[in-house]
Amino acid sequence: MVVVQALVAAGMGVATLPGLALQAHRTPGIHATEITGNARHIFAVTYGEPPDPPATTALIEILKTAARSMMTTSPDRTLRP
Repeated sequence: MVVVQALVAAGMGVATLPGLALQAHRTPGIHATEITGNARHIFAVTYGEPPDPPATTALIEILKTAARSMMTTSPDRTLRP
């Protein structure tokens, strides 16, 4: 995503990026406009039958917590279990 932002900053393109990419790194000189009214669906895909290994379960819980915290900053989004 850094390369995409660099191309935009250089005036060589326009891009759509997920909000998480902009939170992780924001290239100086770019302008971001939030496109509202869109729901984002994120899926965690695991291999095999449950129960998942402890590390997988912990990662999924961390991702859910992160998604919920994003919900508090974007009230127009919906979170599904």
